[in-house]
Amino acid sequence: MGLIIYGRITKAHGLSGGLKLSPFSGRLESLNSIERIYIEMVLGQVPAGFNLRECRFDKGSAIVYLERIETIDEAEKLIGRDVYIEKSELPGLEEGEYYWFELIGLETYTEDGRYVGRVESLIDRALQSVLVVKDGSKEALIPLSEPIIKEINLEESKIIITPIEGLLVED
Repeated sequence: MGLIIYGRITKAHGLSGGLKLSPFSGRLESLNSIERIYIEMVLGQVPAGFNLRECRFDKGSAIVYLERIETIDEAEKLIGRDVYIEKSELPGLEEGEYYWFELIGLETYTEDGRYVGRVESLIDRALQSVLVVKDGSKEALIPLSEPIIKEINLEESKIIITPIEGLLVED
């Protein structure tokens, strides 16, 4: 099983077991090709699988209905749980496009080789996404756009940036 984290259940929706799912990526429409999601019912244990009965989109989130979750009480027990999907079920991307899970953990460097930090998470904004890069107590918010992002190299697990003035906190 090649599970990757996809998002988190943020609240119950309606009385018939609907769940609001907030993705950890900007590619919410990828849920259209997925038949089964996995929910971490108990921290540290193998996530339980649920077939998707219905999925619709609402303001950057998905409203999902799952088999075996049919009441608001059952849905409320899942609030705050992480949702996983099979990596093999994700649709392919165009050249230069990446899923967020591929970027998390990459080491970030400036063009001159200075270490900036490790990508810890991403923030989805209306106009562009932002990388949250940390090195110890230092944090940099780096727009995921040209001309700042010079190279993303998944094979070498690194990102090369061209920082603009004021982007990085200097020691």
